[in-house]
Amino acid sequence: MNSDKRLRTATPKWLGVAVKALVYLEKHGELCASGSIARSIDCEVTLVRRVLTRLVQADLIAAREGREGGYVLTRSADHITLADIYHAVEICDPIFPGMLDEPQSNPLCKDVATAISEIVAESKQRMLEVWESHTLASLAKRTTLVVGNCSHNEGKDAKPPSKRD
Repeated sequence: MNSDKRLRTATPKWLGVAVKALVYLEKHGELCASGSIARSIDCEVTLVRRVLTRLVQADLIAAREGREGGYVLTRSADHITLADIYHAVEICDPIFPGMLDEPQSNPLCKDVATAISEIVAESKQRMLEVWESHTLASLAKRTTLVVGNCSHNEGKDAKPPSKRD
């Protein structure tokens, strides 16, 4: 496998996937397969698995391998802040990338890019202060999601259940 693919930098989209996946796990309350998580949040399973890997590395969720495997929260959702999730995903792209694409040869553009970078850094710090005050549990309470069973038949050869099943 190409090492560049394995080490992809997280984008802001990854944060959304992480938050939705964790809310789903909180609502579900037990082990859940990545395919079921992906279907429930309308996301491609490969991206979900990449994001879940980051959440496992940050010890926000645990993974059990195998046919009956899946993912589960490692601690109460009351003890997981939105800032924890943000840090777990490690977004590397700037929040406002278009504002930083200034020609560095032009002194005015360079000064504006520097000033915007400072403001973006301040904005990020303030955002994290707010996110630190909100938990996964408080976010989950704001949703109306009703969760069903998680499927563990998500391998390459898995087929949708037939009417006979």
